[in-house]
Amino acid sequence: MILVFYAFAREVGTLKRRVVNPTPLVHKDLRGFQAVVGGKEFSVVGHGIGRRRATETARRAFDLMPSAELVIGTGVVGALASGLKPGDLILADRILASRVDGEIAKQVAASDEAHLGAVGRSLSAAGIKFSSGAILTTDRVLTVAEKRAAKDRDGAIAVDMESSAIALEAVARRLPFIVLRAVLDEVDDEVAGAEAMADDLGRIKPLAATAYLVRNPGVVLKIPRMIRNLSLATTAIANALEAIAHEGKVPARNSGKRR
Repeated sequence: MILVFYAFAREVGTLKRRVVNPTPLVHKDLRGFQAVVGGKEFSVVGHGIGRRRATETARRAFDLMPSAELVIGTGVVGALASGLKPGDLILADRILASRVDGEIAKQVAASDEAHLGAVGRSLSAAGIKFSSGAILTTDRVLTVAEKRAAKDRDGAIAVDMESSAIALEAVARRLPFIVLRAVLDEVDDEVAGAEAMADDLGRIKPLAATAYLVRNPGVVLKIPRMIRNLSLATTAIANALEAIAHEGKVPARNSGKRR
């Protein structure tokens, strides 16, 4: 069984639409779905946004499903390296974390070389390009200036808010893990209003979103591009997870679904 973690539902929405007969997780304490892809059982678990939620959910999931053959942390990231575009995939070779603004990040985990190599070969065999490097986990969305400073200071190529939590819990249980994420915003893109307009599960809060847009009308012009970027990222995630399931031998699409 492959155990996949994500923050908010749209990150795995494309995958869920592609698979045959996805069903809710049997464990009522967990949010997500399960399906068979490429003959492998996938349990896809949502944890919400931020380290605290990711840690709590990972612990619960590992207690209920302790025998995962591979743990995958997935979802979207912000680019720290110039040249990374929306939809580009990052296969992390190590995970860094910082809790205080401006502090030098510490390495909290490194991906197992054997599984990292196997996943990389599956992606390459499927013709999927990816970049390898460190992903930095922080407690909030970074500004453009902070993203550039983090790249220079820590050497990470992308940033998110949950990967270190998933990695630490997997390491504590000696479970093999990888972090495979897709770029949502480029290094010079400001992710305006993300924390103000959405809740911890990534769901839009209508009243809060309306109030934010009234105060910041310029953000409205950025919404179509944000939606396009999210679509590119979620498609890349789905393609990559299918390639992993099929070990690089992804079958032709059949009636919009893949097994």
